[in-house]
Formats: sequence, C-alpha cells, structure tokens
Amino acid sequence: MKIQAEKQKCENAGIPQALHALKERIARWTEKGDQLATAVPGLSLFRRNVPTEPMTYMYERSICVIAQGAKQVMLGGDTYVYDPHHFLITSVDLPVVCQVVEAGPTKPYLSLLLKINQREMSQLMADNDLPPPRAQQSSRGMAIGGVTLPLLTAFQRLVDLLDEPNDVPILGPIVQREIVYRLLVGDQG
Repeated sequence: MKIQAEKQKCENAGIPQALHALKERIARWTEKGDQLATAVPGLSLFRRNVPTEPMTYMYERSICVIAQGAKQVMLGGDTYVYDPHHFLITSVDLPVVCQVVEAGPTKPYLSLLLKINQREMSQLMADNDLPPPRAQQSSRGMAIGGVTLPLLTAFQRLVDLLDEPNDVPILGPIVQREIVYRLLVGDQG
C-alpha cells in the first residue's frame, strides 16, 4: 500500500509539467485558428481566446482533454464541467450543449479531442486479460475522469507525431491503443 501511495505522489508531482508541455504543443498548432483537424486520424486540437456562448453539438465516442481553461457540457439535466485535471469521455454519440467557460486572450482555452474506435477498443479488450469493468451507477454515456500522468504523456506523444508526419501511420495507432488501454484500466474503465 505504501509503494502505491509513493507512486501516486510521484505521478501527481509530474502532472503540472505534463500539462504545461501539452498546453505548449496545442498552442503552437492552433495559433492560426480555433480548430485543427490533424494528420493523426481522429485527433483534433482546439483554441478559444474568449468564453463561448452555449452551442449544440453531437459528441461522438471520444475523450476530451483540456490543457488550459475549462468547459461545461450539458446533457439533458446533467452538467459536466471539466478542466486540466479532469477529462470528459463519451461512450456513445450524444447531442449536447457545450460552452467554454474559462478562456482569455493571454490564457486561451486549449484542448484536444480523440475519437475512440469501438472496434479497436473491443479488440484490445478481447486480446488481453484486462480486469473486468467496475460496477458503476447507470450512466448516460458520458463521464468525467481524473487526468493521470501516463494518460497525459501518451497524449503528448500523439501530438508530437504532428512534427513527424511520416511516423503517423505507424506510431499513431500504437499511441492511440495505449490511450485506450489507459482509459480501460482507469477509473472510468
């Protein structure tokens, strides 16, 4: 138990640096626009310099990670607020109302969205002896989870591939598989 607590303490200490690095990467790629559909299949980067009005969207099966700022997503009567220390995961396509609630010209909202391939996730589960999903309350297909250092560093590597386009077809799927693995064995698994 003590070893696990020490590991968690070390991991938590690295999160601020990992968030800063991810923020810098997203800021660099989005400095000319609000949204970038990247060369990595399913990966989009976002920037907003001011809070937004509520807007309707159809969220696909995906994970959203914020490097700076905050956002709220409303689904029916539920509101999900997430920030650099919490990700939003959507397990089915859902109509939502979204609003960036924390952004400014000197501290823009910076985030990424990675679509999750259901077939690849199912294959990963079938090919490996992953622990069974934990019993959870009935869900609406959307949840908030705590960001971990391994998840952040995997996203850093995925965004870093944008600088090496020839590596995307080979390494992109490997890093995306790691991200899905981290989600499956994490709190929202």
